[in-house]
Amino acid sequence: MPGPLSGIKVLDLSAVVAGPLTAVLLADQGADVIKVERLEGDIQRHVGSSRNGFSGNFHMLNRGKRSLALDLKRSEARDIVGTLADWADVAIQNFRPGVVDRLGVGYEQLKQRNPRLIYLSLSGFGPSGPHAGRRAYDPIIQARSGAATAQGRGEDGGPQQVKQLLADKITAYAASQAISAALVARERLGGGQHITLSMLDAVICFLWPDVGADQILLGEGIDERPPIGAAGHVARFANGWAATMTLSDAEYQGMCRAYGVPELADDPRFSTVRARQQNRLEYRATLDRVASEKAAVMSIEDAEERFQTHNAPFGRVNDIEDLPNDEQVLAGELFETTDHPVAGRLRQTRPAPRFSDTPAGPGKAAPTIGEHSRQILIEVGLGDRIDELVDGGIVGVEE
Repeated sequence: MPGPLSGIKVLDLSAVVAGPLTAVLLADQGADVIKVERLEGDIQRHVGSSRNGFSGNFHMLNRGKRSLALDLKRSEARDIVGTLADWADVAIQNFRPGVVDRLGVGYEQLKQRNPRLIYLSLSGFGPSGPHAGRRAYDPIIQARSGAATAQGRGEDGGPQQVKQLLADKITAYAASQAISAALVARERLGGGQHITLSMLDAVICFLWPDVGADQILLGEGIDERPPIGAAGHVARFANGWAATMTLSDAEYQGMCRAYGVPELADDPRFSTVRARQQNRLEYRATLDRVASEKAAVMSIEDAEERFQTHNAPFGRVNDIEDLPNDEQVLAGELFETTDHPVAGRLRQTRPAPRFSDTPAGPGKAAPTIGEHSRQILIEVGLGDRIDELVDGGIVGVEE
């Protein structure tokens, strides 16, 4: 069956991570996505492990799309983008603010051609403000947003960055949700609109409900508590690591029994949620001590059984390479293997949401540069100009 976004047409003018991931989330849900990229291709094609010159990372960010290679410095190429805007429901771009307007493919320009167009502009810092025109990559946004200090302090006392493209991915998920909301609004109200989203805004909004919890309440009369930090506790067991966490009093009592320290359940410093909050730092130190004494002599398997018996949350720490064989992940059928015509055998994840009536699934193999250029030009009525556009260096085609 077709996915929930079947019939939606997306013009993806973006590159690298946040924009392409936004578009691939739509493609996984059934949208028809045309990726417009430079004649030499998106730089992300060369990032990460590859085979036959094709990156697995690029596949995950661009599966299910069709590739049209254009030299956007040429007016003829920009005219093609305009023609595609007539076709599209959604356009996505992550050039620095002002660039698309100078190229003639900004929102106001494409809106004149297609008033129903939903146009997403992604940037590091947003369209205004003192940093609006600055270059921004994921680590820059992690630093500026407070994510690096929220992650914790390193051995030298400095902040630590999350070792993944956290800001890019958070932004993409926020962007895809915003596009879906705008599509619903268009059905109700009839017109398209311009969505602007900065990586900085997306990450701060992501952090604020918990990391910013001690900055939410303003004024007098606040019952101040130590910063929340990470809510869980990671302990080293005899043959591995695991995370524990308790929220309710019943879970706390279960954890104490699982560790074999039932007397700690009645300690007035920690016996209630309120007490554990008020004595958070002392509670953390006590957990560290209990773990060093009790967890160190328990196997992961024994500990997991004990915690399950006493209804206390427990999760062993997986390495990334462990995930495809984790029994719960296997039960959820999250991974699938497939054959890419260039990159060969690969393992990928299905889309995380599962729809009962409009199933979403991984799109077809990520395209080679300009793989669909000829096909797309024919679809938009430029089939008789293909040779002229290719020979003139305006359009790139798969060799």
